[in-house]
Amino acid sequence: MRKKWTPDELIAFSNKIKNLYVENKIAAQFHLSGGNEKELIKIFERINEDDYVLSHHRNHYHALLHGISPEIVEDRIVNGRSMFMYDRGINFFCSAIIGGTPAIAVGIAWALKKKGSNKKVWCFVTDGIEDNGHLYEAIRYVDGWELPCTFIIENNNKAVEATNEERWGKKADYLWNSASVIKYHYQLTQAHNRTSDRIDLSKTQKLTDEICFPKLDIRQYPKYEELDTIEVSYKDAMIQAMTELGQDGAVFIGYSVGKGDAFGTLGNVAADQKIEMPVAENLMMGLAIGMSFEGFKPVVFFERHDFLYVAMDAIGNHLDKIERLSHGQYKVPVIIRALASDAGPFYAGLTHSQDLTKMLRETVSFPVLDPGNGLDLLKAFRGAKESGRPAIIVERKSRY
Repeated sequence: MRKKWTPDELIAFSNKIKNLYVENKIAAQFHLSGGNEKELIKIFERINEDDYVLSHHRNHYHALLHGISPEIVEDRIVNGRSMFMYDRGINFFCSAIIGGTPAIAVGIAWALKKKGSNKKVWCFVTDGIEDNGHLYEAIRYVDGWELPCTFIIENNNKAVEATNEERWGKKADYLWNSASVIKYHYQLTQAHNRTSDRIDLSKTQKLTDEICFPKLDIRQYPKYEELDTIEVSYKDAMIQAMTELGQDGAVFIGYSVGKGDAFGTLGNVAADQKIEMPVAENLMMGLAIGMSFEGFKPVVFFERHDFLYVAMDAIGNHLDKIERLSHGQYKVPVIIRALASDAGPFYAGLTHSQDLTKMLRETVSFPVLDPGNGLDLLKAFRGAKESGRPAIIVERKSRY
């Protein structure tokens, strides 16, 4: 059973972290909470121990209240993981990219509803997240499909140093007309980042990515030599690969997956395994990531490379980093079908015909595959499925 914290105990924990910093024992970013102890204690009275809690860069109180021990929270702060607090055992997840969690929360909630689970998702966000559209997309989707997810907006009226009035004028304190939103106001009692004190860094250990977040092992795909005698066209191989994934329980996400079957390649997949999405690419990717936390095998379809730009936060900051940031606690076996429009009788223009393969390979650490024929295509999808990790598989219209 998780500990019941009092406001004074939470404040004492923050003060301890401040003292460790002043004593030259923390040489990393950390963001302390403060001023919202009573509000959070009240909210967590509604949160069950097996519910999901998604947090942000200012996550220490959330972690403690949901059941991560103060010893572990302190250890992670000291060792450079203050903004990266994870515990798979109690479904605690966070992201230092503040706009990244809402779409992931949607995916988890979708999966829980699909499975008939009684668990809920509680996604804590700062009022800074109200500055971008990702939160709006997520709330609209949750409300539209009645998903078990609540967004808690923690409004201290400050993004770094600027107030909401300075950023939004007369729309500073936005009013949400949604039953899935809780918004509370508080006065932050801590500095935005670390404290106002300056420490002697020569007395601390220099931290690096390799120390704090060791790289994942490299997994080579099997060669699947048993397939070498098969002769199959590019399009037939795509249909076969999608059929095999569908038989294995994969869920296909995107626009034109239900209406159009992703250019006719999903005709053998059951209708309830295809999720027709709004034109919200970052939401599509976040949905897939969250679903994968609950054991689903998502395949996300982008009908043009150009549209991947809109989803690059979810791809570059989350899909690519989650397993490493969580030290392997969270796995994200998501496959992306990225179609390059390199053929066709009609000119589509500069923003509808780009080839981002090179950029993608330089952006993510997981495989970006560009199979040149049907056999390589089959091998690519089988390898991606069996790897248990993300993959982008480039498609080209010219090969159809």
